[in-house]
Amino acid sequence: MNIRSLRVEDIDKLREIYKSYYSDKLEFPDFLHNFLCAFVVVNEHDQVITGGGVRLIPEAVLFTDLGSEIKERRAALYQVLDACEFITKRADFDRIYAATKDDNWTRHLNKVGFHSRGNFLVHDL
Repeated sequence: MNIRSLRVEDIDKLREIYKSYYSDKLEFPDFLHNFLCAFVVVNEHDQVITGGGVRLIPEAVLFTDLGSEIKERRAALYQVLDACEFITKRADFDRIYAATKDDNWTRHLNKVGFHSRGNFLVHDL
């Protein structure tokens, strides 16, 4: 087995793997865009066994003074989300990620356009 950089010609095989096993779980990524590195593992016949990479993910990180008035917090949230959207689009990304452990904030973020996309796991290095 060898690991090597992903080549354009590997995309079709990865798409086959995706359609066979993952199409109902997630969308097929553009491995040639916004990835730090994309790679495949091939066997001795250069057959792709697995592929993937490390994708850049813009994550909104916010701290809000929960002691301030709700109207101020809401207005501040809308302003910061506008700024995050502008910066994210300018950097040529197509989505913003956010994580919260607060069910109220989750519901509010859902109301302003965020939606759940699976469960994220974190591996601290």
